[in-house]
Amino acid sequence: MVLNENSISVMNFHYVRHTMDRFLADVCDAGVSRIELWAAAPHFYIGDKTLADARAFGHKVRGMDLEIVALTPEQCIYPINISAKEPELRDRSIRYFLDSLEFAVECGAPALLVAAGGGYRDEPASEALERCIDSMGLLCDRAQRLGIDLWMEALPDSFANIIRSAREIRELMDKLASPALYAVYDVAGAVMTHEQPEDYFAQLGERVAHVHFTDSDAGGSHLAWGEGIIDLDQLVAYLRQENYGGSLTIELTNWKYNVDPTPPLVQCVEAMRAALR
Repeated sequence: MVLNENSISVMNFHYVRHTMDRFLADVCDAGVSRIELWAAAPHFYIGDKTLADARAFGHKVRGMDLEIVALTPEQCIYPINISAKEPELRDRSIRYFLDSLEFAVECGAPALLVAAGGGYRDEPASEALERCIDSMGLLCDRAQRLGIDLWMEALPDSFANIIRSAREIRELMDKLASPALYAVYDVAGAVMTHEQPEDYFAQLGERVAHVHFTDSDAGGSHLAWGEGIIDLDQLVAYLRQENYGGSLTIELTNWKYNVDPTPPLVQCVEAMRAALR
């Protein structure tokens, strides 16, 4: 698939202080046909939902001519960490993602996004990595049986002490050798890890399945397009050069957008639409 305006996707993160119905209506009003479902309270925390709820939500969004490109359960904060030293925390985290895979099936999402977590900074990172490999092996096996792809996103050093770069995602892929495991390139996240898009495509090539597509400041804050330092036209040209054909999700995690989420959504969509012509 060639990148065009139909590649635009929106995540509901910055609508956390508004209803899911408001988010879906704004996406439709903006002429966007794809969403990435941030599965978190108050919108869709799986601990408060049933598989029937997921099935109903999938039916609802398809009835609005929307496609769910991925299910992204909240996982960057306590108490989720698949690489945790404590067995009870790691086991709970694995169960969380196993359940999330079932929810992805029911709502019609073809992929589930996962981050590696990490270990204690005063203990060897290699120990956390071994726990990550063990956990991801379980998740990859279940994902493959269900026909769901797993999308791994690297996190900066302030969040994790393992899987912090495209190279480390590649090394994890090589160890697991799972056809279900792919990578996410997060534009602003890569600023935090001091990487360029070239790092992702050189290391991962066609295994880059998804892009979190926002502007960024020098510190990696996820900003609306036009408010940061990323050259949008240049980035689109590079992704086309690499024959990237997946979705481009607007993921606005800066809390300044939460009060009035519609203008930054429209701002991003208009900028991306112009660049993708």
